[in-house]
Amino acid sequence: MDGDEYRPRFIALSRQDGVRVDDPVEDVQFSLYAPESVDVQRTDTDAVPWCFPIDSAAHVDTNELQVPIRLGTYVRDPEAGMVASAANDENLAVPIPGRHIVEFTSTPIKLFVYADSRVDVTTSEHRTTLRFPDAESVHLAARSLHKQPARTITTPRDPESLMRAVSEFGAALKTTTCERSFPTLRGHPPLVEFGDELSIPGGERRPDTGVRLEVPPEPEYVFPTAPLAYYLGAEVTPAATPRLTTRAGVEYEFDADGFSADATRLLRHVFTLDCLTRVEGYYPVDLDERRRAAERGLDLDWAELYDEPLAEQLGTYLSVPFEEVAPLLPEWRLTADVVPEFRRATVLPHLANELATVRIFGEDGGGSSLVDGEFVDDTDIEGVLDEFVRADDGDAAPLRATPRNSDAGSPTDGDPVSTADVIRVPEADTATQTYIGDGFPLNANKGSRASYERQLTLRADTPGRISVTVVCNDDEMVDELEVGDHYGTRDLFDFDVTIHSSLTRRELREVLTAETDLVHYIGHVDQRGLQATDGYLDARTIEEVGMTAFVLNGCRSFRQGQALVDAGAIAGIVTLENVHNSLATEVGTNIARLLNRGWPLDMAVELVKDDALVGRHYIVVGDGSVEIASSDSGNPTVSLINSRELSEDFDLTIRAYATRVRHLGAIYVPFIADNQRYYLASGELDTFTVSSEQLAEFLTLETEPIQLEHERAKTTVSLRWSDEIDVEAIRRNLSNGAF
Repeated sequence: MDGDEYRPRFIALSRQDGVRVDDPVEDVQFSLYAPESVDVQRTDTDAVPWCFPIDSAAHVDTNELQVPIRLGTYVRDPEAGMVASAANDENLAVPIPGRHIVEFTSTPIKLFVYADSRVDVTTSEHRTTLRFPDAESVHLAARSLHKQPARTITTPRDPESLMRAVSEFGAALKTTTCERSFPTLRGHPPLVEFGDELSIPGGERRPDTGVRLEVPPEPEYVFPTAPLAYYLGAEVTPAATPRLTTRAGVEYEFDADGFSADATRLLRHVFTLDCLTRVEGYYPVDLDERRRAAERGLDLDWAELYDEPLAEQLGTYLSVPFEEVAPLLPEWRLTADVVPEFRRATVLPHLANELATVRIFGEDGGGSSLVDGEFVDDTDIEGVLDEFVRADDGDAAPLRATPRNSDAGSPTDGDPVSTADVIRVPEADTATQTYIGDGFPLNANKGSRASYERQLTLRADTPGRISVTVVCNDDEMVDELEVGDHYGTRDLFDFDVTIHSSLTRRELREVLTAETDLVHYIGHVDQRGLQATDGYLDARTIEEVGMTAFVLNGCRSFRQGQALVDAGAIAGIVTLENVHNSLATEVGTNIARLLNRGWPLDMAVELVKDDALVGRHYIVVGDGSVEIASSDSGNPTVSLINSRELSEDFDLTIRAYATRVRHLGAIYVPFIADNQRYYLASGELDTFTVSSEQLAEFLTLETEPIQLEHERAKTTVSLRWSDEIDVEAIRRNLSNGAF
């Protein structure tokens, strides 16, 4: 990143003793506390020998730093050699003085601490403390996890030119070794725009990996190729038969009748084996997937494989049957169903950056593996939506809104739906889905080039506090105003929360156009717009909005939400159908808590969809990967608690979600009992058998979403939170048959 205004900043805390690290690009922050007030002075990045790249550095006059959560730590020498490491509640001591660099894990900004001293790291129930007993001060360094495209490629609307543009995606990789499976070592591919002729600023910079992807010059093939070409640093060239070749003599012929599925399968296969191989490098951790690979008889010469160039690694990887690796795959984050029109090609850099599964939507052509997309008739829309959310039993709570009083002749339902509005998108095996095309999708979010690119906008002039505006314009949903209490209930971040109620149209317009990170609107929505005390404000009359993201928790708010995205918001959560007030309040409250805990919008929606049938009314418009805050200690997680028969113990299943920053390839160590094992941080990690005491301790570590196994079968909202769960009460109720 060029320009000091875009680099992380170190600021002495005013309300407590310590230092706050702000990333003005990602708009995230992290605080380190000290025993007394500190003086913070910026320094040059080469003032001390940091072993990894950094963006900014500072000198702080303390030898002790604390954070109010458990964090893993690595201690290295200036040459990046591992001296010691600690995870979970391990204490760590380096008894020999020397130049040491401590790296914290799972922080929203990459942080390093340097001192010439012995090192002590201690963890308690809710705190990690780092001390350098031989030093009087320390040096801090930070690196933003932001990934900014370095250039924009212009291409005509013809396949061959687009293939050359896609071939440049791999230039954004920061390494071609297996370490590129770490999300921080994959830069954002260059953007793509259309013009009269091909223009590649700075010339072709694709790394010389010796890998080539040959595909027919048609959107049905080029679009699904983009993520694979990016990850392999491959050249994409036209050919009649789709295949992969390398300079090492490796050849792999794709299934022409199922190309997109086969390209996805190859990407996941190679990526997962890279994650297993990289354990031989800078992070030699006890990785669960590596252990499970050995148990399955997958015992490659990992050390030798680590040193091989990519073209040769591919030969070894392809010698391993896909079915052998399939059980080890992390859950993929995103499937994108893309209409195969050339004008959609500008989203390819963003989908490649996500390593998304790209499926071709809506037509069978070109020999590709196409999805059976289906447009829905006017006469069928109500039936489709009813079927989409129908419960499996007769105990479901009402899912439609109770009509409210209104002026004579004015509508009481949400915005009506026409033929081209709602499209059924087939389900995918990924954590979330998006649709790139016209209309509003069932079963997926709706993405666009504009919303993706707004996410990339540098926000160096943004204040160091996270701003949230809550608006309630519906007396029947006033209980949802408690969401204002949930935003900002975190030690490591500074929030400004403003609450409004009973706004007029003018006042509501002022709120929507003011600069803020999130607007959470609670109220009625119909074809006239958002409810105000003196009528309705149609968001389509607003030329430019000031919020980054929004929640419109009103009936059928998708049109109004799309208008807000068109007017400049990055993304928002909206509804496709009417939702009963009480259920909308429950869902809205849970969404608020999830966003506050660092969940991106799309993952928050996926969790409420998984939790209750009513959640399926909610979708995201825009780039759903946007976050208003970052998770305190790594990837967002949800835990499932199940009691064990004939035992006082519980089964605790932990599921992690990949995010835009902590993306595929990040690792996670669950702080449960005495666990020291790491996992690829996407999907179901493991099930741990824990005592009541261990479970109670786990629930006090952080405020996180929890599900109880016996409540998941219900059709209404069952999501709970760790700060509200009494383990002994659960045990008593189970014994009494109360659940």
